[in-house]
Amino acid sequence: MASLTQSQLQLLARAAKQLLPRVPLNASWKKLYQLWQIGEPDGAHKYLYLTHKDYALLRKMAQVDSGLDILALDFDVPRQQMAQQSANEKYANINPDADYVLIKLAPNITQSLVSKSVADIVLDVLTALDNALRLKVDTAVTLCQRLNITQLIVVENLDSFDNLFAYSFTPELQPIIDNCMVLYRGSHDYSPAGRKRFLHLIAALNLDVIAFTDLDPAGLMIANTLENCHSMIVPKLVLDAPNELLALKQVNSVSDFNKQHKQLTYLNNIMSQSTHNTVTHTSQWHTLTQWVGRNHVSIKQQHMLANALRLDRINIDY
Repeated sequence: MASLTQSQLQLLARAAKQLLPRVPLNASWKKLYQLWQIGEPDGAHKYLYLTHKDYALLRKMAQVDSGLDILALDFDVPRQQMAQQSANEKYANINPDADYVLIKLAPNITQSLVSKSVADIVLDVLTALDNALRLKVDTAVTLCQRLNITQLIVVENLDSFDNLFAYSFTPELQPIIDNCMVLYRGSHDYSPAGRKRFLHLIAALNLDVIAFTDLDPAGLMIANTLENCHSMIVPKLVLDAPNELLALKQVNSVSDFNKQHKQLTYLNNIMSQSTHNTVTHTSQWHTLTQWVGRNHVSIKQQHMLANALRLDRINIDY
């Protein structure tokens, strides 16, 4: 098992790439010096002097110890890939959960994928799985490319992810829902890190990323912070008759809103930045955020489904 830590390898890499003539003999470098006795400490033991030959030897010893070349370190790989290079697979920054996402495809897409001869069998299996697939991030990206996916819905809650196609949508939004890929935002058994990596990798594909969250400060914050997300799904009543929406029984939870102080502070800061023209949020999103804060709104996705609220789409920024 490799004895060097990731931080020690990075320390060696920074010095070796610059061929620093000396490095501070701090705790980290003292451990490396005690390990290999490479370099020459000064009389006061404040610095460790290193020559080109010393760096060549450090590189060789680090590779023997870790299996990695300090001049070509790459920790942003899955553990399985790291295991092919090093005895310590935990050097990898991408842990197993972070390399997977939970996605599903709209029924229209699923049905178009299978031939008539196997359609019934495949559709039965996908129906049993509720069309949900746990895929490696790279595989999910490839799937987007091969299917020419243009619309991606990122859903906050797992049960809403499971039941997305049971919600009611406006005629304008329904065609998007019918031809989208759905991505679970991640929590608990499904790491949010996988979703972050996936959204980062598909940035080059120019997908239309849409957030579907709870209607509360936390949900608005999620929608505003998802990479490349420029719109979100909300009850249409918010836009047409907000007072009518709040009048519905057992829909809004003021007590839950009151638990979201940090998220509300975030939104207030964003609103302040928008006022000073440093952020280009739409007036519609600005109005929605003010309304949520002013009326202490927390309407969960589950209540949107339970009350068959018609859902529409608004733009977050330009």
